Amino acid sequence: MKRIIKNLDSIIVVENLVYKENRSKNNKRIREILEEEQGYFCAYTEYPLEVAVARDVEHFDQTLKFKEEDNYKNWFAVSHRWNVTFKQDELWKTFEGEILYPTDEDFEKRLWYDEATGEYLHNLNDIAAENLKNYLQINQYQLVEERINHIQLLKDLYGSVDIEGFEFWLNNPTTKKQLIRFRRAMETAFNVIL
Repeated sequence: MKRIIKNLDSIIVVENLVYKENRSKNNKRIREILEEEQGYFCAYTEYPLEVAVARDVEHFDQTLKFKEEDNYKNWFAVSHRWNVTFKQDELWKTFEGEILYPTDEDFEKRLWYDEATGEYLHNLNDIAAENLKNYLQINQYQLVEERINHIQLLKDLYGSVDIEGFEFWLNNPTTKKQLIRFRRAMETAFNVIL
C-alpha cells in the first residue's frame, strides 16, 4: 500500500465538490477525479482501477459519510469488491481514532512491504498501523498470493531482458498498464519509483 497524497489544488477542493446521497452523476465525477489523482490504482490494494473493475468512492472514516465533516481528505477511489467484501467496517469503532491514515506523511516508514512474505509489516508497537492492516485486510491471503505471483512473473521477465528493456516495458504506455500492479511491492522488489 502506498501513501496517497491529497492535492490542495484538486478539482474536488477548487470546485468544492460534495459527495451526496443518491446523486450518482455527482459522485461518479468525484470518483473519476480521485482515480486520476491516484494514477488509476485502488488506494487499498494497488490493483489497477480498470474498466472491468467496479469502483467506489470510499469514505475511509465511514462514520462521516453524508455529514458535513466528510470531505476530500476522507475520500479514496477503491475497488468495489475490496470496499464491500474485505474491509472490516465493524472494527472502526474499536480503534478509538488510532488508525494510520492513508495520507499520513510517515505512512511508508510505518507500513512497508516485505518481499519475503508478500505482506505489509509494521513495528510491533505501532498500533495505528496494525489497525489499518486489520481494517483494510491488506494482508488477506489471496491478495498476498497475487502480489507474490505478480512480482515473480516480473522477475522472470526481467531475467530475460536487460535493465533498459525492463525499464522500457515499465515506461511504455502499451505495456505499462499490464505490468504495473501492486506498485509499492514492485518498488521494493525492483528498487524503482512508480
